[in-house]
Amino acid sequence: MDTQTSLHGELWRGRNVILGCLLGMTTGVTSIFFYSSGLFLKPLATEFGWTRGMASLGVLIPMLTIGIISPLSGQLVDRFGAFRMALLSAGGLALSFLLLGIATTGLLSFLVLTFLLAILSNATTPVSYGRFVLANFPRHLGLAYGIVYCGPGLGALLFPSLVNKLLTAYTWRGAYIGLSVLVLAAIPIVAWLLKNQSARDPAEVGATQWTWRLYANKRFMLLAATFLLASIGIFGTIVHLVPMLTDRGLSPAEAAQLAGLMGFAVIVGRLITGFLLDRLEANLLAATIFGLSACGVVMLALGNSELILPGALAVGFTIGSELDLAFFLIGRRFPSKHFSSLFGGIMLAVSIGGSLGPLVAGLAYDAAGNYLPWFALAACSMLSASILSLIGRLSVFRADLANHVGERAGAASKIDAAVHTIARSEH
Repeated sequence: MDTQTSLHGELWRGRNVILGCLLGMTTGVTSIFFYSSGLFLKPLATEFGWTRGMASLGVLIPMLTIGIISPLSGQLVDRFGAFRMALLSAGGLALSFLLLGIATTGLLSFLVLTFLLAILSNATTPVSYGRFVLANFPRHLGLAYGIVYCGPGLGALLFPSLVNKLLTAYTWRGAYIGLSVLVLAAIPIVAWLLKNQSARDPAEVGATQWTWRLYANKRFMLLAATFLLASIGIFGTIVHLVPMLTDRGLSPAEAAQLAGLMGFAVIVGRLITGFLLDRLEANLLAATIFGLSACGVVMLALGNSELILPGALAVGFTIGSELDLAFFLIGRRFPSKHFSSLFGGIMLAVSIGGSLGPLVAGLAYDAAGNYLPWFALAACSMLSASILSLIGRLSVFRADLANHVGERAGAASKIDAAVHTIARSEH
């Protein structure tokens, strides 16, 4: 009863933080841009005579750019504040959409503008909004972040249909301008909801001395390797899911419908994982979820029609869980004053894995003529991530044990010193 009361109390007190961050994430680059970009490929290719592959560079380049500069973006957030950087980046995203609508004249200008979009909008991500959650939900951090990070899932449900209507009514240029107006309209609401909300732990206020040695920390490198491996297996499978399913005999419509169900699995995964993170040991939960995803890949590989749906949902659940796990582990295991910088490093690892996975899956298919080699690689990748999570749990246990022994030794030293002091005074 007390736990339930404290849950409702903390979430209610932080309702403005949740709503502001949820809206910010929904209209951020990882949501509004990536879930609408596919709808622009055909009209752009038709107007300028591009191939689909050429048009797709407008998604690949910003995806890689966001991952590469996320560590730098995180350092700027740690230095100048999450509120300021999130709003400035939202303005940069709105400006970039406007420029895409009015200044795209060919492939070069399109790629330059999408590159600019990735740079200007890089802080409309958990790198900024995660700091608000970290500072305001000490007891229910996992669940609060799980709710906030449903923003991209909502974007996946809302923006494709909205952009399709804009394209029909105003062409692709008008649709980009419409997205610019939408982001601009959200900025004052986000600012109002978050203006008086802390985005920093009071104990960590002050100048933050960043050093690249933080990235060389063994526990951080282990965490980055874990999410790199997990991302390779997850994203490689998801990007190729529809052709995988059609190869198994499903019609294109059935495959697309099944892929659409994964959007709900992503949202459910975020909420359930967030809830469990506040109650279970994070590394053990991560190991279980990555193991579940490996089982999902095996189900897809077997090709049994009864196993395809649970296999796809298991992989989708892991997509929803992945950044929740990363956020919680960074927030709980490392200094909060460096949260954004360190989380940016994890986003870089996820971005690299998310780019490598689909490429390796495609190469594996081209070499073998089917996806069986990829299924084996993906399952091994997810199992490796699960094992690294368990190793991470062991390192945390050893660190806690060392700290406990050190505290007891320190206390014993103080007692010995006091005894010697008393003995001297008696003499």
